[in-house]
Amino acid sequence: MNAHRFGYEVIASSLHDPVAVSSLTAPVRTLLDGLGGVTGLEPSSPGPHLFVVATGGTERRLLDAIAQRRVTHPAEPTILVAHRAHNSLPAALETLAAIQQTGGRGRIVSLTDRVDADRAALDEAVGDLEAIAAMRAARLGVVGGPSSWLVASCPDPGAVRRRWGPEVVAVEPTRMIELTRTPVTPTGVLAERFTQVADPVRSTVDRRSVDDAMGVRSALLDVLDTEEIDAVTVRCFDLLGDPGTSGCLALASLNDDGIVAGCEGDVPSALAMLWVRHLLAQPAWMANPAALDAERNELVLAHCTVAPSMVESFGLDTHFESGMGVGISGQFAEQPVTLIRLGGTDLDACWIAEGDIVATGDDADLCRTQVTVALSSGNVDDLLTRPLGNHLVLAAGHHEGRLRRWWRLAIAE
Repeated sequence: MNAHRFGYEVIASSLHDPVAVSSLTAPVRTLLDGLGGVTGLEPSSPGPHLFVVATGGTERRLLDAIAQRRVTHPAEPTILVAHRAHNSLPAALETLAAIQQTGGRGRIVSLTDRVDADRAALDEAVGDLEAIAAMRAARLGVVGGPSSWLVASCPDPGAVRRRWGPEVVAVEPTRMIELTRTPVTPTGVLAERFTQVADPVRSTVDRRSVDDAMGVRSALLDVLDTEEIDAVTVRCFDLLGDPGTSGCLALASLNDDGIVAGCEGDVPSALAMLWVRHLLAQPAWMANPAALDAERNELVLAHCTVAPSMVESFGLDTHFESGMGVGISGQFAEQPVTLIRLGGTDLDACWIAEGDIVATGDDADLCRTQVTVALSSGNVDDLLTRPLGNHLVLAAGHHEGRLRRWWRLAIAE
């Protein structure tokens, strides 16, 4: 097992003395080594790979080294690290321009001599490559297909693979339904995790209903294992007919355990959740925009499932539309958040906005978990004039800048 996090190469002109180059790049190498970098690896080595532009006059050498890397890592964008001396930045600019002219992707990390800022920029660059690799290695299971009402959220699996990386795996729900009726794994301990923590004042369902709902989790874990998939989105409304419970509790539990699990067979939303998981290392909440106020630039989001770790408290209620199974009535803290929606025929469109949760709700006419978000960037009017689809994905914290930088590196034309 490799102990390093990533590899890097130092590229210098032959006109420069190797000892002088070593001294010149020592501060850069110290930063990279401190983040888990290792130099001297083969171009085909696993993990991200960075190129340190030590001096000017290195453009051809850089392109040759990058070409070697692309033999085994064709989808990995190029990260060039430039410092403030010996024409490092001019060489990086010329090299990246050449890469982009031939359809390649990349970014320059231009160091500033502010150590903390430089370390953060390098750490982000490595993290971006790690997320790209993780997305391209992922298998996303779609159990039962998209719900019938998702007429704009059914991207071609080939487009998902080409644009975002994950392989989309169609999964027949038959075995999952059978296992939900008679779960192989006892659900009692899992159910206890929810019933012990849930607010009894806001909980309306009995323990048997919770046990039945957690049977879906056991069945989904079997699907994940059998199909060798890493994330899942489920045509969950079908479960209300057979075996007669909801998927809300199972999906919430999986998301809390680090397994991305989306609702209604919505692939774009599951992709956004997977993106948040791999890039930001946190769960995300998929929800319906229930109401928009263009004058206040606010929107109300609601859904019947949410990862418990994302909320301050929760109650266990029925699933809203059906009155069956178990839904989660979560109470979010007032906090900064980022909203995401992916879409377009080729999944090449993205709406991102930052805001703050300013209120939670308990409207009996909406799904159980409800929040009002006041946007500080972006415009809710965009959702009325140029929607990419129904669901939005919410991540805790303000991350628009990070997400957009990754988007430009990995996805944008």
